[in-house]
Amino acid sequence: MSVFRKIKEQGLSLKITSRILLIASIIITGVLVFASARAFMNFHELERSTDNYIELEEQALSLMDASDYLTEEVQCYTVIGERVYLENYFHEALSVQRREKAIESIEAVMPNSLAYYELKDSLRHSQELMKREYYAMRLVLEAKGDKNIPEQIKDVVLRAEDAALSPDEKIELAMKMVHNTDYYFQKNEIRRNLNDCLKALKSSTFTSQQGMESVAKRALISVMILIMVQTLLIIVNIWVHMHLGIDPVIKAVDHIKKDENIPIIGASEFRYLAGAYNVMYNAYRNSISNLNYKASHDALTGVYNRAGYEIIKNSVDLTTTAMMIIDADKFKQVNDTYGHKVGDMVLKRVANTLKRSFRSDDYICRIGGDEFLVLMVHIVGDPSVLIENKMKRINEDLSGTVDNCPPVTLSVGVAFCDKQLDPDVLFHRADTALYYVKENGRNGCRFYSDDLDGLAALKLTAISEKDEDKNQESENG
Repeated sequence: MSVFRKIKEQGLSLKITSRILLIASIIITGVLVFASARAFMNFHELERSTDNYIELEEQALSLMDASDYLTEEVQCYTVIGERVYLENYFHEALSVQRREKAIESIEAVMPNSLAYYELKDSLRHSQELMKREYYAMRLVLEAKGDKNIPEQIKDVVLRAEDAALSPDEKIELAMKMVHNTDYYFQKNEIRRNLNDCLKALKSSTFTSQQGMESVAKRALISVMILIMVQTLLIIVNIWVHMHLGIDPVIKAVDHIKKDENIPIIGASEFRYLAGAYNVMYNAYRNSISNLNYKASHDALTGVYNRAGYEIIKNSVDLTTTAMMIIDADKFKQVNDTYGHKVGDMVLKRVANTLKRSFRSDDYICRIGGDEFLVLMVHIVGDPSVLIENKMKRINEDLSGTVDNCPPVTLSVGVAFCDKQLDPDVLFHRADTALYYVKENGRNGCRFYSDDLDGLAALKLTAISEKDEDKNQESENG
C-alpha cells in the first residue's frame, strides 16, 4: 500500500503534521530573529554614523565660532580700548581652546581624512592671523602706556616707523590692521578651508551611509520575505488544525458560521525599525535647522527688532491691521539724568507693558532706540476707541516709579486703511501722526487723517533744517 493511499484511507496524522509545522516555524523564527537583529544593527550603525557626522560638524563649526570670537574681541579692543576684550581674547586662545579641541575631535574619528587636513589648514590660517592680531594689540598697549603686557605678546617688537607714531596714530594703525582687506582675506581663507572640511565630512559620511543603507534594505527585504513565509505557515497550521481537529466541532455549533484569516498589518520589528528610523531622521533635520530667534528679536527687550518687522510687515493683511508707532517721550533726558543702565530699564518696562496690554496675536517691535511699533492684527470695525483707551491705560501704568525705574510717557501715532496699502506708506502715515503728537505736547495718541499731509512736509523741512544746523556746528567747531 502506497503512502498516499494510506494517508487517504487513514487520514493525515495531526501530531506528525503539527510537529512538522512546529519545527518549520521554529527554524523560520530563528532565521527571522537573526535577520531582524541584523537589520536593527545596520540601522543602529546608520544612526551612529549620522550622530558622528552631526557631532563632527558641530566641532568643525566651533573652530569658526572661536576664530570669529577672537576677531570680535581684538577688534573691540582696538576700537574701544578696554582691557576686558584683551583678557577675553587670551582666555579663549589659551584656556577654552575651542579650535584645538575641534581638531582633536576630528582626528580621533577621522585621523587621515581630507576633512581633518582641511580643518588643520583652517587652524593654521587662524594661527597666522593671530600674529597680525598680536601686533595690533601691542600697538594699542604702547599707545595707552599699559605696562601690563601679556606673556604671549611681550616678544612682539614694533617696527621703527610704527614705534615712532603718536598714540592716536598707533591706535588708528591697530584698527586698520584688524579691519582691512588683508585681514578679511585671511578670514575668508579660514572659512574656505572650513567649507571644504564640511564638504569632505559630508561626502565621507554619505558614502558610508549609502553602504549601510544598502545592507539595511537587503536585511529588511529578507525580514519581509521571512514574515510572509511565517504567515503562510501559521495559516497552514491553522487550516490543518481547523480541518483536522476543530472543523468537526465548529460544524456542530451553530454560532460559528465561517472562519476568516487575521489580516497582517505589520510585524512589531518592522514598526520598531521604522520608528527608530523616523526618530533618527527627525533628529537630523532638527539639528541643521536655522530658528534665527536672535536675528529677529531685540536682545534687550525680547520683542521683535527692525529685521523682524521687515519680515512681518509683508505677511500680515494690512486691511485688517492697525499700525502704531510709539515713542518714549524725552528718553534722551532719562539717559542724560540717570544713565544708560536706567534707560535700558525704562525700555524693558515699556516693552513689557506693551506685551501685557496687547494680544498674543499682535506684533510688538522695537524699531529704534526708544521707538516701538505695534501691528494690531485681525481688527473688526473701528478700533479707535479701543486703541485710545488701551494707550491711556498704558501711560497710566508707566506714570509711576517702579523698582527705581523712573516714570515715562508715550506718544503714539496710529494709521490703518480700508484697502491694501504698501507697508511703507502705512508706516509713513503712522509716523506723521506721531510727529503731530510730539509737536503738540507729547503724551497722547493721534490717528492719521488726510489733513496731516501738510504736517508731513513740515516734518521733512524741520529734519532738513536740523541736519543743516548740525553741519554748520560741525564746520564752526
